[in-house]
Amino acid sequence: MVANIELPKFEGIYETTEAARYIASTFHPNLPFIIYSRKVVRWIRLGLATPELKEIPGRQLLLTFEDLISMRIIAALRATGVSFRKIHIAENWLRRYTGHRRPFATEMLWTERSDVFIDLKRQYIAASRFGQYAFEILEEYLIPVHGLIFDKSGIAILWEPQDGILLDPLVQFGAPCIKGTRIPTDALWSMVKAGDSMEFVANSYNLSVMEVEQAVTWEDAIRQN
Repeated sequence: MVANIELPKFEGIYETTEAARYIASTFHPNLPFIIYSRKVVRWIRLGLATPELKEIPGRQLLLTFEDLISMRIIAALRATGVSFRKIHIAENWLRRYTGHRRPFATEMLWTERSDVFIDLKRQYIAASRFGQYAFEILEEYLIPVHGLIFDKSGIAILWEPQDGILLDPLVQFGAPCIKGTRIPTDALWSMVKAGDSMEFVANSYNLSVMEVEQAVTWEDAIRQN
């Protein structure tokens, strides 16, 4: 077992409705899986986020960046068919093994639609089967479910839910921004919806028209969920 280590404090703060919209917008529109705020709250009440959040009243419930990422991983696992029982087992086993309170935000995970796997020293381990080694034949069937950017210590520090859109907990309190900038996507969306042309908005912020289009596409998507 790895000793407990102190993780960095993240600045991202998200309401459950906001988190659900971000997560839902990363799934293919034809995928038969619906994510909404009540589902996120249910997962929190089941202990699938920071344990202390279980008892916090709904109106006071706020998620950190790590919690948001944990919910995103759970949604991806559920969308591929992994049961809640397997998710519980995997998270509890990973907590004990890694020492991280939110291992879904610190580990690169895979699934073959029924179990949860972690790659340990080039050997896949089934975390949802209490650490059993996986047969090599399974490797070609494994699906990555992280889609995150990790730092050298193995902690998810960035999330790019859509091309050109980045959530960085240390930038704009974790709000979606144009990649490589501190410009929130909702600021660009508001200008376009108010009647400004994309060319005008792009010139105003020293961006390309494509970057403004990416922001508008993203903001339209999260407002439909």
